[in-house]
Amino acid sequence: MAQATRIALSMLAHRIEQLTGQIDQLTQRLTRLVEPQPPQLLTRVGIGPDSAAPLLITLGDNPERVQTEASFAALCGVSPIEYSSGWQSSRRLNPWR
Repeated sequence: MAQATRIALSMLAHRIEQLTGQIDQLTQRLTRLVEPQPPQLLTRVGIGPDSAAPLLITLGDNPERVQTEASFAALCGVSPIEYSSGWQSSRRLNPWR
């Protein structure tokens, strides 16, 4: 039983190393694709290649249609909208794009 456990753990460790290497390669490729687009995007705090790529995909080939941060937030479906239950007024994210 101990030998079978060691073999299974060894195989699992080998697979983790393979997947980690693949993740690193894909992150490098994604970074190379995202870097030339808007150079200042990756310099923002909290935005790396994994979050910049979906933002660029959402923006598409027509960046002129987004003039302000508010319009970009609306396009991404994260603009706040106010709603009221009668007693209390709150905000939630707008899911309609």
